[in-house]
Amino acid sequence: MGSTRRQFFSKIGAGAATVALQPWMARYASGAQPQARNDVVRINYNENPYGPSERTLKAIRDTATSVTDRYFEDTYYDDLSNALAKHHGLKRDNIQVGAGSTEILKICDDVFLREKAKVVVAEPAYEAVLQYAANSRATAIKVPLTRDYRHDLVKMAEAVTADTGMVYICNPNNPTGTIVTKDEMQRFMARIPASVTVVVDEAYMHYVLDPQFESAVRYVQEGRNMIVARTFSKIHGLAGMRIGYAIAKADLIAKIKPHTVDYTITGMSAAAAMASVADSQNVQRVAKLNAAQRQLLFDEMKKANFQVTASHASFAMIDLKRPVAPIITEFEKRKVLVGREFPSMPNFMRVTIGTEDEMKKFLAAFRAILRA
Repeated sequence: MGSTRRQFFSKIGAGAATVALQPWMARYASGAQPQARNDVVRINYNENPYGPSERTLKAIRDTATSVTDRYFEDTYYDDLSNALAKHHGLKRDNIQVGAGSTEILKICDDVFLREKAKVVVAEPAYEAVLQYAANSRATAIKVPLTRDYRHDLVKMAEAVTADTGMVYICNPNNPTGTIVTKDEMQRFMARIPASVTVVVDEAYMHYVLDPQFESAVRYVQEGRNMIVARTFSKIHGLAGMRIGYAIAKADLIAKIKPHTVDYTITGMSAAAAMASVADSQNVQRVAKLNAAQRQLLFDEMKKANFQVTASHASFAMIDLKRPVAPIITEFEKRKVLVGREFPSMPNFMRVTIGTEDEMKKFLAAFRAILRA
């Protein structure tokens, strides 16, 4: 069975817990975070509130003492890469492991946006890609979302020109949680020149239960010019261990591999990832728990006459009908941490789907703030 984050830290030991806590104790966007953890509802970073599975925790414990004091063998990378390749029905040279999907996305920007090339992106989507593009002196062509807050793939395809180096699609999209359907993706890919690399970020794909959704891995299997980015930070509950990977045809993996950094993930992380990817029952369990609480949020917001994006992910955005920044602060005063402000959607608040107890506390704070 799964474990909460607090149980996770207690099980792997106080020393490891102190290290793992550091990212969460960093300064929050709207001010200093409350220092106590046990009475704070943290639904701001899209984390899995249930933590990793018992099977994954065992792999962490079993590996901890053997890989902490020496450089670990390359076989950890090879074993993980081979396990991921088998999981996706591909070969070892179709996989590149990195420190979270963020490393993969940065490398894609570094490789495909050289010489001031253009990147076509939805607005809003995961903003780190835009920062990496700016570092590469690339130009971001931002295509607004549709009226129902989804990628406008028709206009994104129209925005592709001879100097487009990359197209970035976040599916499900962060921050809206909306999806690109398999039919929409198929029509889009039919319009994209073979010379343009399409990067699809599937960080939240495991949460999608809609049959209209399809992983873009199928295009890799077809040999298309596509890179799919995946992470263990979300449904697998391993955000603090920083594990991600790219799925692509062999020549694309060979192109990005020289830009990776050796040993960016630890032997413990590799062992945890291998155990977690094999634990499909836990992935399904967490997806169902998330879906139940997500539907509860939809129902409660409908009763309160607030619009919510049609999210298929582990978060959703609520239209508060007013500037969101001061309301975020009000939630923080009540020890409920929600997502930051998104400039292109200033009236929307992103909320991560937490446990039943966390969502009850969020809804209580919501009623107190928005109905005051």
